[in-house]
Amino acid sequence: MLDVDVDDTGVLKSLDKLGKDLDRKIPTKLETVGVFLEGKMVEKITFGLQPVLKPKTIARKKSSTPLIDKEELMGQIDHLVNKDSVEVGVFGSRAPIAKHHEFGAPRANIPERSFMRSAFNENKKQIKKIMKK
Repeated sequence: MLDVDVDDTGVLKSLDKLGKDLDRKIPTKLETVGVFLEGKMVEKITFGLQPVLKPKTIARKKSSTPLIDKEELMGQIDHLVNKDSVEVGVFGSRAPIAKHHEFGAPRANIPERSFMRSAFNENKKQIKKIMKK
């Protein structure tokens, strides 16, 4: 419980203003983080993921870059801002394919090629800077 003196109303008004400012700034920062991570995920796919594709797969796809066929998966990388969090990843029809590549699918002979978790892990410092601004 907060014990307030009549003389403390200025402090309470300042705290209230600070709270409202934070409420306005957090969604903007989360939006910035979402857009930033989307870009980092697309970069990881664009510049190639490890392990490299097998020669048979390269011949079939006519490309040596994993996860790029028609760029449909990259087109579904998006972010959703909630009240106090942001979700970044692949939403839509390509989500199951993204999951198989992100975590690997041994039964389908698909090795793990993380582009979501690795983009987040490699950019934690930058994300913290965005949130602290």
